[in-house]
Amino acid sequence: MTTGLGVLLSGFGAGAASAAEPFTDDQLAYDYPSNAEYDYVPIMDQFSWLVTDRADIIALNDSQTVDINTSATPEQVERAIVDQYDDMSVSMADGLGENLGAIYTEARLAGELPKIDALLAKSGGLVGYYSSSNPSKNYFDYDRPYIRFPELLQYRDKEGGDAWDSTSGAYPSGHTSQAYWQGTSLSMMLPELAPQILARTSEAGNNRIVMAAHYPLDVMSGRMMGQHIVERRMSDPAFRELFAEAEAELRGVLEAGCGASLADCIEADTPYLSDGDALALYEQRMSYAFPQIAPAGEAVTIPANADSLLITSHPDLTPEQRRQVLELTALDSGYPLDEGAEGSWQRLNLAAAMAAQVEVNADGTISLVDAGAEQPEPSTPGTAEPTVTPAPTVAPTAITEPTAITEPTATAEPTASATTVPAAGGNSADGGSDALATTGAENIGVGLMAALALIVTGATALVLRKRSARSDS
Repeated sequence: MTTGLGVLLSGFGAGAASAAEPFTDDQLAYDYPSNAEYDYVPIMDQFSWLVTDRADIIALNDSQTVDINTSATPEQVERAIVDQYDDMSVSMADGLGENLGAIYTEARLAGELPKIDALLAKSGGLVGYYSSSNPSKNYFDYDRPYIRFPELLQYRDKEGGDAWDSTSGAYPSGHTSQAYWQGTSLSMMLPELAPQILARTSEAGNNRIVMAAHYPLDVMSGRMMGQHIVERRMSDPAFRELFAEAEAELRGVLEAGCGASLADCIEADTPYLSDGDALALYEQRMSYAFPQIAPAGEAVTIPANADSLLITSHPDLTPEQRRQVLELTALDSGYPLDEGAEGSWQRLNLAAAMAAQVEVNADGTISLVDAGAEQPEPSTPGTAEPTVTPAPTVAPTAITEPTAITEPTATAEPTASATTVPAAGGNSADGGSDALATTGAENIGVGLMAALALIVTGATALVLRKRSARSDS
């Protein structure tokens, strides 16, 4: 509260960019437990089996890539090029809504969100700084589409671009991993908008296929990796304090720019997609057009600490109850990449889980409110450790050509420039065409009335949300 008011009061008579208070040097330099390098191969290790034993799934992986790439509309191509080169934590701003997305973009470019920038910037953002996809790419060593069958693809790029220059491995998609640690982090700071933000994040992943730089399986594994990255940070109580401060900064700037409470701003805004459409699109891109190659209806193995991803959307639940929410909203079993050595990151439907309305039963278990479909029985909380599920041995089936994936009509064009020249990225970026560039900042002043509005509407919310976040420490 003191820090937030200090920022506000120092802004009287000055531009908000000069009043924005970044993390301290000590906060940035602190050796957080989650700073360690991590091996992500175990969460996506089914891929090797698919390559050696399921030629039908690999052929479908190829044909979906060709279909998505060649059938893309000019608008889809334009947006894919933006996500290729710009900082996706900015270019995905339309996931916040037309008005709030514009406020967010302007604030990021003006330097008014230094804590958000420190956590989410594609070059050096702390959330993903220690989580390069390159070790996993080197392990699986699988060529990109434009290397294996360029004659079947449409080249998509800006003038002078290098979208097909990278020779790094395809699996997993580093751009997708980055989009998901950026988008998942934003959705946790704005859980009211989680379905829309995560649907837009899924578009950024799908755009890698539009660019013919990746296959659907690369994008699916990139989602798994990106959300695991955020889990590791949110499971670290010390790092979670940075999230809480950045969340307060973000919500305060949005309310000041909108001039009302965040709930009222969301209600009046034009969304990226409706909740229903966003949830449906996100779920469709969890498995694309792949068939179930193992039995349906199997219990899901929730990865250790994945419940931390619901801390902000369901702050009043216990970790065990949050795990039940993840169980009740999980994708059905049997799709490719279903079960890794460390649980099923593939099946975690985070958009549905964060949006879920729940009630606590008399025995402490969780039920979904108006869930629609019949609910599986949740396991007894906290009694089972993740186990390794053997790779299925279903015989190859005939390849079925996928149907074209229909993109949503976005309500606002991305506001980040499509002509930003890529530069070498931080540790989270891939090499070559996956190198990512920072976003520049410019000074844009904010008037006295915005600061007053922020004091009135934001101070109380800041205290309440900080207390809520710290209750999980």
